[in-house]
Amino acid sequence: MTVRLHKAMDAAVGLTADDVSNVQSLIDVGEWLVAFETLCTQIYEWEIGLEPDVIRDLEALGAALGARRELTDHLSEDAADA
Repeated sequence: MTVRLHKAMDAAVGLTADDVSNVQSLIDVGEWLVAFETLCTQIYEWEIGLEPDVIRDLEALGAALGARRELTDHLSEDAADA
């Protein structure tokens, strides 16, 4: 889980240092679902375009964590190849 969250954070060029720090703090204490929710929300809020393979990985990670599908549904709107 941690590696996949870090991969998504690395791909999300444009996240603020505070966003990265907040997500990392949640990862550090094992709050993967909250970290995932926070990361997806910030990617959406900052309108950060991600590559389709990163979005697919986030979708799979969200499913594994039991996250709401709408957290990743909107990420395709700003996909890097759109």
